[in-house]
This record gives sequence, C-alpha cells and structure tokens, in this order.
Amino acid sequence: MSAATATSGERSSSPTLGVLLGGALRRNSARVAVKTPAANLTYAELDEHSRRIAGGLAELGVGAGDRVALLLKNCIEYVLVDLAIARSGYVKVPLNELLSRSDVEYALAHSGASLVIVHSSLHHLIVGLENVRVVVVADDSESAARGIPFEQLRAADAVEAKPAGANDPAVIMYTGGTTGRPKGILHSAGALGTNLLAHVLSSEIRDCEKMLLSTPLPHSAGFFLQAGLLQGATIHIAARFDPRALLDAVEKDGISWTFMVPTMIYRLLDQLSSQPRDTSALETILYGAAPIAKTRIEEALDRLGPVFLQIFGQSECPNFATTLSKEDHLDPELLASCGQPCPAVEIRIGDDEGRELDTGEVGEVMLRSPYTLREYYGAPELTKQAFHIDWLRTGDVGFCAPTGHLFLVDRKKDMIITGGMNVYSSEVEQVLHEHPAIETVAIVGIPDADWGEAVHAFVVPKGDAEQSELLDFCRDKLAKYKVPKGVTRLEELPTTPYGKIDKKVLRALWLRDDKGDKQ
Repeated sequence: MSAATATSGERSSSPTLGVLLGGALRRNSARVAVKTPAANLTYAELDEHSRRIAGGLAELGVGAGDRVALLLKNCIEYVLVDLAIARSGYVKVPLNELLSRSDVEYALAHSGASLVIVHSSLHHLIVGLENVRVVVVADDSESAARGIPFEQLRAADAVEAKPAGANDPAVIMYTGGTTGRPKGILHSAGALGTNLLAHVLSSEIRDCEKMLLSTPLPHSAGFFLQAGLLQGATIHIAARFDPRALLDAVEKDGISWTFMVPTMIYRLLDQLSSQPRDTSALETILYGAAPIAKTRIEEALDRLGPVFLQIFGQSECPNFATTLSKEDHLDPELLASCGQPCPAVEIRIGDDEGRELDTGEVGEVMLRSPYTLREYYGAPELTKQAFHIDWLRTGDVGFCAPTGHLFLVDRKKDMIITGGMNVYSSEVEQVLHEHPAIETVAIVGIPDADWGEAVHAFVVPKGDAEQSELLDFCRDKLAKYKVPKGVTRLEELPTTPYGKIDKKVLRALWLRDDKGDKQ
C-alpha cells in the first residue's frame, strides 16, 4: 500500500533504537567507528561483527524479548553486544562493574535475564548463580572454561534479525540502589529511539567528532556512544578516566568531545595546574550527573574557554531533560542553573500534590517527555507513585526562572529540616566551595535531639582550616539556621557506582562514629 493511501492506523511508527543504529552502520560503512587499546573497527566491521553476535545469541536460544545482561568493562565487546541486542529485539540489562555482588544477583533475578555476558575479571560477581547462562569475555586462556567463550558468538553466521517494535521493551536499567534495592527502569525501543535523536540534537555531536568516553558504558556514556555512532563520529573508548591520558589523547588524537562528571573536571584542572597542555582541539566537554561547584566551573571556563555544556537528566529520562548551553556558561548568573528544557521535554515545578507552582517558587521538579520510563519493572505501585497524571516526579527540588532556566537546590530526600526550617544542601555546599582551603564538600542532615536534624559538613580539605574558621565563613554568608553545626574531614567523599556523592554512606559514617574528626 502506498503512503498516500495508508490509513492513520497503518502508518509506520517513529524509528526505533535498532532501526536508527542499523541505518547508521550502513550509512557510514567506510569510516572508523571505534578505537580501543585492543581494536580499531570501521562502521562496516561493527555491522558485520554485531550481526554475527546476534546470530550467536540466537544459536544459544535467545529469542525476541529475552533479557541479556551485560557485566562488562569499557571494551570493544560491550559495543558489539550493545549493537547486537538493539538490532535483534532482545532486552538489554546493563550492569555497572562497580555494583556489589548482591546488587548484581538481584538485578539478574529481578529482570529475568536468561544470559549474562561477563568480563573474566568480573566473573566473581556471578559465581554460583543459577538459572542464568554465562558467556565470558576472556582475558586469559583459563577464563573461557568458566562459561561459553565470547569468540563462539563472533564466529557465528551473521543474521539480519528483526529489531524490537516501538512499544516493545528494549532495556531495563538498574539504579544505584542508594535507598533499598535498585529499581528496574524499563524503556521501550520507540522511546529510546526518540531519546537517541534528542542526544544528537542537544549534545553538539558532529559527524567529524573525535569523541573520548571514559565513564562506564552501562550508564550515561553508553547513550553518548550510540549518539556518536548515529552521527558517524569516531569514538575512542578508555577503560577508565585518567586526566593525563585524556590530555595526551587531546594532543595526539585531536579529541574534540568528551563527557565528564564534576569530579573528573576537578582532576583535569588539577592536572593542568601542575602541567599546562595544548587543549585547543577540545571543543565540547559535556558534564552532568552531580552538582558542580561554581568556583570550579569558573576556573574551568577561564582555563579551557567556552567549551562546557551541562545536562540534567536521570535514568527515568536519560541524560537530556535540560541543557545549559555554552553561551549560558558565559553568564555568571546562570552558572548555578542546569539549563533550559530540551526540545522534547516540558518542565514544571509542583507541590506535594503535584499542583503547578508559580515561577520562582521552590518545589519538586516534574517533567513530561516522550522518552520517560515506561514503568518500574515489576513494581506497578512504584510506577504509579512516580507520576502525577503524565508528569514524572523527579525527586529533585528546584525552581524555574522567568527565562525557563531550571535551578536545582536539593534532592527531595536530602532536604534538611532543622528546627522546622528547610535547608537545601546545595546552597551550603556552594558557600563552602568558595573557601580556599576546601577541595570539595557534601552537606547532610544528621539526627539531633534539639533540632530534629542538624546541618553537618563533610569536607575534603586542600589546605589548613580550623572548624571555627569554616563555620565563621558560613555565618558571614548564610542564615543562622543554615550554618553547619559541625565539620568532618575526609580524604575523599564516597560515591555511588555512577559517580554521585553517596550521602547515605556519609550519614552511616556519622552514625557509626558520631565523634568523627571535628577538629
């Protein structure tokens, strides 16, 4: 039937993730697609190898809709399996290598994964697990004996499998599990296709880009990998972040685009302070996942120029809910903002009942987009609680300026109520970041018999500063009830597997030893 005679109910749906990626591999066949220390592959080779792996999975009995878990490091095998899954109608269950054995075991069981592809160095996380077959990416000859060798998949006949339909499940992502068990966030293939287009539209990835990804591919970096492939870019994949290695790659390979979390930017600045380098090739540093200290982003702009692009999102709405543009970074008043809504996203601020608040009022950030999660897998009540009608409750607290710029002030669960007054941790953190003796800081609420909760600062110092000096510094800039009641020094702040400061661990540290190091 021709397009002219098709009825509305017979029109094809928007392109799905698998359709988009398959087209990109064919369209850019002659270009170099991915570079790792182990291999360089063209788009044509990615096409061939991913179709072979799809055939190998089919030979093992994996069928459309089956869950395939990935427990891999940043490596070429991750790229190949990721493409094979997207193009074959399987459901990906990406697992971060930093997860605990308990969380890995839970995710495999909860998702119903029938097969896990695991790097040999991570095999200890699945030893003894039942009801799941194992394919091993081996570093040595002995590793393959622990399961089906990955090379068996690569040796299979290439197949042209059928990608998932727009409404079919495509991925189940597991949160970091900072409160209770991780939640399984299910996205459909159609939503991920739209999300992939949003990445290309808002991330400033060009077809000539030389991208470097050094954060875990099972999380945000995996989305940027797919966006780069859709555009025809060349993607360099590093096993881990190393500021010196990154600067070497910028000078040697002309890296023009990379993704970082704020802590990585701090380490990059520290490296540049000790050893100036030529960074002229680097045109875009996209960052997000955690708040950034205003003093450090000002330092970064001074040293590297207007190359920064900030994103705000979450696994329930991957990466692109808002963006703070490179131009916005030149306005000092906007450096505390996470930007304006992306083209396919609506933002509003709601009260506890979900009613929309006026511009400038503080409340919960709510968003609506064609690529929010379909559901929390196996948890209908959680799914219901996450939405007000069709607005996703993000759990973040903030306000919108008249320009539409969003300003975050806290996570809802991290807001401190002391003596009946609300304290947003980000405000106190920004103040302490201005002190020259502080490298980084996290503010949490701790139990207090008089106040209910007391404001407490955990700091990583880079100089000498007595507690009294830090508190006096805060008193000059904050209302009395916002000033920390105490300070604990740490050598580093604990983080989740996804690079965010783990305030649950900090509270546990204080409760375990409430004397701490308060100077």
